Amino acid sequence: MKIIAIGDPHLGNTEKMVERFHYPPNYFEQLSHNIELETPIADLLIIAGDLVWGTDFSEAVDQLDALQNLKAKNISFIEGNHDWWLPQYSTMYAFFNSPSFYFLSGRTLILENVGICGIRGTDKEASTKARELRLLENALMKLSKAAINLAICVIHFPPTSLIFQNPDESFAEDNFFTLMEEFGVNKIVYGHCHTDQNYKIKPYLKIDNIELYCTSVDYFNWSPVRIL
Repeated sequence: MKIIAIGDPHLGNTEKMVERFHYPPNYFEQLSHNIELETPIADLLIIAGDLVWGTDFSEAVDQLDALQNLKAKNISFIEGNHDWWLPQYSTMYAFFNSPSFYFLSGRTLILENVGICGIRGTDKEASTKARELRLLENALMKLSKAAINLAICVIHFPPTSLIFQNPDESFAEDNFFTLMEEFGVNKIVYGHCHTDQNYKIKPYLKIDNIELYCTSVDYFNWSPVRIL
């Protein structure tokens, strides 16, 4: 199985991405092209949040269609902190319940012998931290009962301070990583971090037997990150 991942495509407001994050105006075209160049085609494309700017679901539909049309056999995605358009999870589960375009937050997906779960996560100061930790624990418990050989967890926020080059600059909530470690997760996919931020991270890090991948597209010149 071939798995690739991207994070933070931020569709729907190119001007903001150019001005605020210094993305090139044609960044999504570059990203789409680089995914099309993947040979063989990926069995799964993971999108680690911050999909679309907007405050209402109706504003996001066209951009979600563009993401759904990226070249991969299956696509699974979570929301990020800028996906303000997101309706209730029950609505998302009803609309995006096929592996071809699957909303992963708060639940799991099994493809062959690989199990994947996802949550948005939070930073260490967020009031929603306890809720996100409960969602993660419930999803990990389901994965632990599945007949899989590999467990992948997708989270928008970085899950551990260890990815920061200067730990004093960390805003990560380390309890997310602690839970993933307890349940035997093999790979962690996250986003949220950008190259223009003052803090610096390690985009790839291996802690014991757990591999952590930052997938924010500006870190990788608008190309997907190979996960498996």
